Amino acid sequence: MASQSEKDFTKKTMKLSILDQSPVVLGEHTQDTLLNSIELAQWAEHLGYESILFSEHHGVPGYASSSPEILAAVILGKTQKIKVGTAGIMLRNYSAYKISEITKLLASIFPGRFVLGLGKAPGGLKISSLALNGDKLPTISNISEKLRDIAAYISDDTSITQERYGDLIAQPQNLQHMPEVWWLGSGNNSAKEAAKNGLGYSFSHFLMDNKQNESTEIYRNEFKRGNLSKTPHLQIAVSVSVAENYDTAKRNALSMAYQFLEARRGLAPSPLLHPDDIEEKMLSPTVNDDLKKILKNIIIATPDTIHKHLFEITTFYQTNNLIILSNIYDKESRFKNFEWISNCDV
Repeated sequence: MASQSEKDFTKKTMKLSILDQSPVVLGEHTQDTLLNSIELAQWAEHLGYESILFSEHHGVPGYASSSPEILAAVILGKTQKIKVGTAGIMLRNYSAYKISEITKLLASIFPGRFVLGLGKAPGGLKISSLALNGDKLPTISNISEKLRDIAAYISDDTSITQERYGDLIAQPQNLQHMPEVWWLGSGNNSAKEAAKNGLGYSFSHFLMDNKQNESTEIYRNEFKRGNLSKTPHLQIAVSVSVAENYDTAKRNALSMAYQFLEARRGLAPSPLLHPDDIEEKMLSPTVNDDLKKILKNIIIATPDTIHKHLFEITTFYQTNNLIILSNIYDKESRFKNFEWISNCDV
C-alpha cells in the first residue's frame, strides 16, 4: 500500500494523461470503437486528467483511428478543458508543412488545448507505408529536417526554411499560445532528436522489458532550448491494468499483452481478444513464455497499490508526467481502470 507521502506526492504534482489507441474489441464495429474514444475523453475530463492523446495506425485491425488529428479536432469540440492531441502523427508519411498547418489551426481555435505528438514509426506494415507514399517506401533520413521545419513553421521563424521556401509562412500566424510538441520514442536516437530540436520527449517505457533511463538522461543532458520550449520536458508512457484484485487486473491485461506480442512478432495487432481466448493460447509454451515477459512490464495493480507503482516510475525517471495506455477488453473495466488511476484519495 502507498505511504501517505507517496499519496500526497501523487495528488499534488503528478500529471496523468491517457494514450488512446482506439482499440477494437473482437466483434465490435469500428464506429462503436471511435464513439468509445469520444466517451473516454469526456470521462477523462471529468476525472481530471491532464490530456488524452490518440495514436495513428494504418491497415491494423486492432486499432480504429488512422487520423488522430481529425479525431482530436472532433473531441476538442466535445470537451471544455482537457488537452487533446496526437500520440502521434507518423512523420514519415506527411510533410512538415502540412503538419504545421494542422497544428496551428487547432492551436488557434483551441488555444492551450491542442497537443502535437510526433513519431517516426510506420504506424502499420510495409504495405500501408507504400500506399501512403505513392507506392514508394518513405524516406526517414530527413526526419530531423522535418522536426526542425515544424518547430520553425509553428513559431513563424522563416529563417530556417528561407533557403528552400523563401518567406513562406504556415497559417494561421501569431499563435497566442504555443502548442505542446512532443517527440515519441524509446531509443537514444529519438532522445537526441527531441533534445536537438528543443521538443518534449515522450519515452515509450511500455515498449521496453525493464526500466532504463539512458535515453531519458541523454535527452536531459543534450537538450537545446528552441522556439517551442526553453527547458526539457519528459513524459513516460506506461501500460497499466487496475482492478479490484490482482488476479483480475492481471487477467484484464492479457488482451493488451497479446497485442504487444503480435507487434513484437512483426504482425499487425488483431482486435482485442477475450481473456479466455488468451488463456487458451497460453497453453502453447512459446506463447506462455513470451506473454509472461511482456506482462512483467505492464503495471498490474489494485486501487490501493497503483499509486505506489506510479510513484516508483516517476521517481526512477525523475518526472511527474505520465501517459497511461490501458487496452482492456471490457469497456466498463477499462473506464473503471482509469478512474482508479486518477483517484489519489484511495
